[in-house]
Amino acid sequence: MSGRAVWVSAPHGSVAGYEAGCRTRAMCPMGPDSDILTCAEAALRRRGDYRLARMPLDQPVPRSGDVDEVVVSPGGVREVHGTPWGYARGCRDPQPCPNRRLGAVTCAESRRRYVHDYVSRRAAGEGAPIDHGTPNGYFMGCRDRRLCPRGDDGVSCAEARAEHRRSLARAAGVAPRAETLDSGAAAARIRDLRSRGWSLRRIAAATGCGRTTIAELAVEDGPVRRRVTADTLQRILGVAAG
Repeated sequence: MSGRAVWVSAPHGSVAGYEAGCRTRAMCPMGPDSDILTCAEAALRRRGDYRLARMPLDQPVPRSGDVDEVVVSPGGVREVHGTPWGYARGCRDPQPCPNRRLGAVTCAESRRRYVHDYVSRRAAGEGAPIDHGTPNGYFMGCRDRRLCPRGDDGVSCAEARAEHRRSLARAAGVAPRAETLDSGAAAARIRDLRSRGWSLRRIAAATGCGRTTIAELAVEDGPVRRRVTADTLQRILGVAAG
């Protein structure tokens, strides 16, 4: 133990020890050679590990991070699996959820049921009135633009949310998606070039388009790619068939 070790009223190597005043690694008796983390390391590790977050605050944290080494006090942990709260805490994959092995409802399924019930209640008019024509109305359950009463400007909740997301994307520097056109004319030109003996490689080189795009448009029974950008269409139609 270091002579500079700080005295605290809680066990060292725990979050409680950190909160009681042991906030530096150098002053904690649990050094790098100890099987227990220092108080500062325990507090930091606990924030990013859901399993450790379920431990009592005064429980020392093993350096190995193996929670099986920890004896959890009865009643000292709030059980969260099988609840929407468990999903929010990070248990989002139903496969590793402990409840799946027990045949009980997983956190993911519990949240799905909660959201479904919430949307149903909102659609039935329960709770505070929905402010239609706003992104908040979408999050409160009004997601079908056909059924939305719409706001004073005629915009539905779904449309308002879509516009809000576009505004955020533009503000973040994300470019808008390029406008696409029907690929029929492009596919016809490629089939014409193919009938003249042009290979897909030659067509791609002449148009400057990717070989995958050309191949998808060259399918005999109809193009796989049904829409193309205006630039792609112009490149393909601009190739002389000589």
